[in-house]
Amino acid sequence: MVFTTNSKRWVKRVLTASHAMSLAARFAPPAALILAYHSIHDHPGRYADTIGTNNIHETSIFKKHMELVARNFRPVTLEEILLFLEGKESLPPRAVAVTFDDGYRDNLEFAAPVLAHYGIRGAFFVTVDYIGASKLPWFIRLRYAFWNTRLLSWRDPWSERTFKLESLEERRCAFLAACKYGARRVGAAQEEVVLRIEHMLEVEPPAANGMMMTWEEVRKLHREGHLIGSHTLTHPNMAFVSEQEARQEFQESKNRLEKELGVRVEHFSYPHPVLDPNWTEQTVEISREVGFVSGVTTESAPVRRGQSPYSLPRLYTPRELSDFRWHLERSLFQRGQGRMQACDV
Repeated sequence: MVFTTNSKRWVKRVLTASHAMSLAARFAPPAALILAYHSIHDHPGRYADTIGTNNIHETSIFKKHMELVARNFRPVTLEEILLFLEGKESLPPRAVAVTFDDGYRDNLEFAAPVLAHYGIRGAFFVTVDYIGASKLPWFIRLRYAFWNTRLLSWRDPWSERTFKLESLEERRCAFLAACKYGARRVGAAQEEVVLRIEHMLEVEPPAANGMMMTWEEVRKLHREGHLIGSHTLTHPNMAFVSEQEARQEFQESKNRLEKELGVRVEHFSYPHPVLDPNWTEQTVEISREVGFVSGVTTESAPVRRGQSPYSLPRLYTPRELSDFRWHLERSLFQRGQGRMQACDV
């Protein structure tokens, strides 16, 4: 097994170092890669029990990623990709767009300066109900509750299953099980789930402490040339809520963003909390009806001509630079839609 793993790493390094894949990609059909990030921070460990380290890239790592994108690929915007899909413009070879989900303040503090340094304009999709609010997203509160409770077990009141909480892995399993209830609900019903679990685990919610952006900070990103889009109002899984609830999440998040920014907001990012899938043909139709012109998902693949703008795939972003580059190079050859990526809670 060690030999096999080392051999694979050696082959990856040889192929990327030789530029063989980048040369071969020139003969592939035109494509763009859309990268997905969440949180960027100098000290990810401080947020292990809230945002979760799987959703945070250390700033130094993010800098290396963006340097590679700027030097070895061609940064483009989401709008340029849409013009390509409409047949109105061509894309440069090895086109890459950069996106962020949720609306964390560190996007402005740590990510935006890196993007500016390399001349990259990103797309920031914000969860509207948590911008400028005193409360944190429901999945952050749940993670905090399960990571910090002193109890050693939790009985799920909905399934009546008992989860041990004696190890970090057991707490993670219980947390993911609890997230399935938040993911299926919106607004007040979602809040009821979180409050009930916090009460059962005897944990008070964490202080917001500026973790999410304010509206002025969102406007600052927009003034700096970045795209601002919707990531729903309350971060449910849109494929598992009612048609009426989905329409509300689409429409009201769009309306509030447009009111705060004073511009049309036409781009949407699907949350992916725990449950698969995270979009359907029905959600695509609703998003079109309320006035969105694009939707990005968590399915892993390049964007090619003929792709629907309402279900655009994105790539996860491995931390290790060699893995990151290999993933981008390999994805340029990928045909069809890839697997759903890991959940984003």
